[in-house]
Amino acid sequence: MKFWLFIGLSIVVHVILFASIFDIYFKSPLVHGMQEYLPSVKPPSSRLVLFVGDGLRADKFFELDENGKTRAPYLRNIIEKEGTWGVSHTRVPTESRPGHVALIAGFYEDVSAILKGWKKNPVEFDSVFNKSKSTYSWGSADILPMFSEGAGPHVHINCFSPEIVNFAGNDSSLLDTWVFDEVDKFFESAKENETLKQQLSDEKIVFFLHLLGIDTNGHSHKPMSKEYLSNIRLVDEGVKRIVQIIEDFYKGDGQTSYVFTSDHGMTDWGSHGAGLPSETLTPLVVWGSGATKHVQYNAKLEQSDIDLTRSWGLDPTYQVDVNQADIAPLMSLLLGLPVPVNSVGVLPVHYLSVDLESKCKLLLANAQQIAEQFIVKLKMTKQKSLFFSPFLGLSDSEVTDMTRKIIDFISAKKYDQALTLSYKLINLSLQGLQYYHTYHRLILSLSVALSFLGWMAVSLCTVLQQVSFIQSQVEKMKPTGKKSHPSSLFYAFVVFGICICVNLYMSQVPLSSYLYCLLPLPIWYYIVTQQTVFQVCWTILKGNKPVLKGIFIYACIGLMGTWSLVLSFFYRHILSAELLVFAFLFVKLKVTSVKYYAAVMCFILSLFPMLPVVGRSPNAALLVCAGGLGALLCYISSRRISSRALSLLSILPFTCGIMSPLALYMSSVYGEVSMLIHVVSWVTLLGGWFIPIFQSTKLWHRMLCIYVCHCSTYLLISLSYDGLFCITLCILLALWTRVEFEISEVGSGQKMSKLDELDFTQNTLELGDSTEHQELSFHTTRRCYMLLFFAVLSFFGVGNIASINSFDNSVVLPFITVFNHTIMGALLAYKVLLPYFLVVCTFCSIAVATKTHFTQLCCFVLMISDLMSIHFFYLVQDEGSWLDIGTSISHYIITMTMIISILFFLAGAKFLTSFKINHCYLAFSNK
Repeated sequence: MKFWLFIGLSIVVHVILFASIFDIYFKSPLVHGMQEYLPSVKPPSSRLVLFVGDGLRADKFFELDENGKTRAPYLRNIIEKEGTWGVSHTRVPTESRPGHVALIAGFYEDVSAILKGWKKNPVEFDSVFNKSKSTYSWGSADILPMFSEGAGPHVHINCFSPEIVNFAGNDSSLLDTWVFDEVDKFFESAKENETLKQQLSDEKIVFFLHLLGIDTNGHSHKPMSKEYLSNIRLVDEGVKRIVQIIEDFYKGDGQTSYVFTSDHGMTDWGSHGAGLPSETLTPLVVWGSGATKHVQYNAKLEQSDIDLTRSWGLDPTYQVDVNQADIAPLMSLLLGLPVPVNSVGVLPVHYLSVDLESKCKLLLANAQQIAEQFIVKLKMTKQKSLFFSPFLGLSDSEVTDMTRKIIDFISAKKYDQALTLSYKLINLSLQGLQYYHTYHRLILSLSVALSFLGWMAVSLCTVLQQVSFIQSQVEKMKPTGKKSHPSSLFYAFVVFGICICVNLYMSQVPLSSYLYCLLPLPIWYYIVTQQTVFQVCWTILKGNKPVLKGIFIYACIGLMGTWSLVLSFFYRHILSAELLVFAFLFVKLKVTSVKYYAAVMCFILSLFPMLPVVGRSPNAALLVCAGGLGALLCYISSRRISSRALSLLSILPFTCGIMSPLALYMSSVYGEVSMLIHVVSWVTLLGGWFIPIFQSTKLWHRMLCIYVCHCSTYLLISLSYDGLFCITLCILLALWTRVEFEISEVGSGQKMSKLDELDFTQNTLELGDSTEHQELSFHTTRRCYMLLFFAVLSFFGVGNIASINSFDNSVVLPFITVFNHTIMGALLAYKVLLPYFLVVCTFCSIAVATKTHFTQLCCFVLMISDLMSIHFFYLVQDEGSWLDIGTSISHYIITMTMIISILFFLAGAKFLTSFKINHCYLAFSNK
């Protein structure tokens, strides 16, 4: 197979396999066409007011301050005398969008929202706002529009300007003050506007106040700060003010329900997104019309929860905890609305002050709504399956039977039995929904696994075809006739493919499923046609048992190394153990002059994966030390290669090491960051891609320039020891280059040019077919493994998926101070990928210095990364917390994109290493 054809097909195959998990594991569970169920109960209230304190932690809201006083006296009085309260348990990711979707729509955000952005609806869903007669909302433009888009003219939104959300400001409580003032103005205008006044007098009205100040202050100043804690008091006063305004407007008719809660909490270091209790525990207070008034519940809480509640000065016997999605059916049924059709929340009946019969009827409506989703999903799956295997726990007839029994229990006033059976119907329906949602997963998973294994065999075959002796033997065994393969084999694969297509067509699966199921056929057909290559290899190895034994040992070592890489995704300290093994192997080398330096750097770098990742506080001293170390090493190296330009460039890392903590200091003291810092930061980031092309193309000179420029950018996006990690990694990568060069020099049996004298333009890494065959080399496999190891180390050396998901906004202060999800996310991704890119640049320099065959490099990287990908494909989770789900997705994505990104990064590395601006000018002039 031609090299470029192999590379192109590799990218196509891996893009398909990359997308497969989102179709197999993360298709939207939402179904449509369900019947709505409205209970035959008088609505407990006519209107509902929803307060959402964005980013409010349960402990900071409920606990007493250092003086033994509450921070929210008005709401505390409601908790102790007038309403019902508890802890709302959120799911990961603890972000604003999925939190509000769970609160208002009653289901947990589909994973596809990550790919489609938080601001737009990835799927159409029902919500409490859709069902209301009118909804009026005030708050952030990031949240309100997603519930108004497509909902109809009855959903009204009023958003503040995004520019005022400044996380470097002194105090962001003005965001909440703006909301309270706007609501006040709204009701004042309603007194003069008869049309609006008439609309507000209707039933089934929702008022939604999104209060972003607490979240923004938490990001800027941390949840322990006076700004965050004072903002809680301000919100409490604002809630009291709004309640008084509404009660005055409606003349105290007692028909208003109030719900106060939060979408997520926040870590001690001012971030959210992961699954720590500080992020997933939020307050819930319900009072007003239809709400239970301070009645003992005596829930079965864990002892730790009881102790926590008592530490807040509250009685745990009054505490009613819920899941966040349970709030949606609670709000719906308080207003007498149908529960949102896609809701999976379970009505917390203990929050309702209605009689027991009404509670049973309300819960029955909730159960029918969830069971209706189950029935629709069952019918859809049954219609699309040739060989249908039903869910054994529940059937549509059993749903009808259980519903009838619940109605009979209510009629016979057997309320306990009615409640118990309703909960059973809800649980079985949710289990059945999950069963039918994953109905076709097995066959699709097997197809993907066959594709992985097949492409690993194709990669191995491509490597073997490059071995001159094997290729010569294959040529001798080729048949002399016109046909190169038996036609019957081709027709057999075609017939098998047609059978698969017919089955998929009858099952009415999406077109993507055809792709996954048919992909293994051409792959394995090619492998069968190349069986001569494998036969020749087996014949050679069978006659040379020592070589066969050696290959077996190397294969075992390779499998152990690959499994260690897989485990390092979960246990970062395994990276430390591998670095110590590398240090030992470096010391054992006899061919290199820098082995002890490399061993020492391996030992130092092994310390970083053992350090904590989440919650590290900013440390200016470590950043300044990292900048100083980078500047010193750059200056010494530049003097060694006699480069005045690099000597001047050595000031850059030291400057960046100072600017990052300076930006943090200015934001906390002055509430803003100097424009000069912003300009220098962006110039440094962009300069990292242009400064190297003006430097010499000599290997050592160019690589030093690349290291310095990109490490300086990394320092700007660092907070603590991560800056030192990048500097240490670059030192080890440089030593690795020299070690590989000296090993290849000895292996070649001839004196090669000095590494300092090698030029990228004269010793290029050709990204194309080679005219000459090369022999297999253990060193090539080892270099590929070390490339993947350093790639994994660059991801997990100072962090993991949780730390990336809950990063501190302070890292982007040198670049931006106003919330912008796109720019902030891009900067975070740039920081994560930057060490990875430096690894690939180093690998490019090693390949050039050692004249390694590029085809073998790509094939071995493919085989190792595909072996890792198979592991992570079957470790993908779609149940449990969002942290577990997101981590499993991220692990698969990292391994799947390794080969694709390496190919693109090699192209970028080739540009940075071999392109020089004056060469381009001379070439143009000659023309």
